[in-house]
Amino acid sequence: MFEESNALRGTEIHRRDRFAPGPELRSLMGEGTMSILQPPDSPGGRTGWLATGHDEVRQVLGSDKFSAKLLYGGTVAGRIWPGFLNQYDPPEHTRLRRMVTSAFTVRRMQDFRPRIEQIVQASLDAIEAAGGPVDFVPRFAWSVATTVTCDFLGIPRDDQADLSRALHASRSERSGKRRVAAGNKYWTYMTEIAARARRDPGDDMFGAVVRDHGDAITDAELLGVAAFVMGAGGDQVARFLAAGAWLMVEHPDQFALLREKPDTVPDWLNEVERYLTSDEKTTPRIAQEDVRIGDQLVKAGDAVTCSLLAANRRKFPAPEDEFDITRERPVHVTFGHGIHHCLGRPLAEMVFRAAIPALAQRFPKLRLAEPDREIKLGPPPFDVEALLLEW
Repeated sequence: MFEESNALRGTEIHRRDRFAPGPELRSLMGEGTMSILQPPDSPGGRTGWLATGHDEVRQVLGSDKFSAKLLYGGTVAGRIWPGFLNQYDPPEHTRLRRMVTSAFTVRRMQDFRPRIEQIVQASLDAIEAAGGPVDFVPRFAWSVATTVTCDFLGIPRDDQADLSRALHASRSERSGKRRVAAGNKYWTYMTEIAARARRDPGDDMFGAVVRDHGDAITDAELLGVAAFVMGAGGDQVARFLAAGAWLMVEHPDQFALLREKPDTVPDWLNEVERYLTSDEKTTPRIAQEDVRIGDQLVKAGDAVTCSLLAANRRKFPAPEDEFDITRERPVHVTFGHGIHHCLGRPLAEMVFRAAIPALAQRFPKLRLAEPDREIKLGPPPFDVEALLLEW
């Protein structure tokens, strides 16, 4: 782990200027595609790098010369949270990902699509019935994201509200004590759900993995996978939907095309994903041997953090990096790249494809209820704290 000053600097680097990279990240992008965040003469004697080039990010994430295991004290401690796929290296990563992939088949995704559409419409019905102004972060973003993810996992509707609150509090509470208490509550519930799925597998993600792989996946791995998917689906998808609603308000003319002439913007989702990049960066990757990334030599033991936001903006240099819903086939690394490419992307994109156009159709005059008030963003990742809208 970097020294405290470097960690604080890292937080500042990934802060946003509204949708755009903040000034620190823009400055580093101007210096080149690989920047040194921690010089080799720092304690630990290892270099910490930030990759901001699109090709360099893809090279790091696609290379088998880097480890994804957690970083402690500047070294790879080899510790893995069971079931958290983003912390595994092959061959264990290959084994576990293959087992979990059975829950994300094309057939299962297609069968689940009508339920997603129902959840989206129910959320919009509730917002419309309440009347504006409405905070779209809890009422739209978190409502849709957590309900979809809970249904996909097989979590009973009666339990979903409490679980959603615990998950959100475990990530957003400013008090460390409350954050830990919420995290413990979340883990306790997920433990119960995993045990229940082991005893009586249903027709959901838990059930699919248990039925297909049985004892090949341990109880700890099953719990970890469930907590990992719930966290990603609840938190990351919610952040994307909140940012997407804000983006719609900021660019009403572009989203009018999506509403009125959808055939003219076939690649709209790729552009929204590229522009928002709701997860700014990856966890550090550790070089297992000397490897050249771009024009820099990364030595064994060095840590490389990949800025997904910078890579996505570099693909279309400023000012061409501005949001353009008509952009053809925009390439991005929003969901990562290589063996750790987001497993839940098909589910997340089904939510986006259902929710964003439905929101544009339902509220064509969506606007900020308090246009002079600054929209507050939490610390990275991209987290809209509140979004009060009316129509």
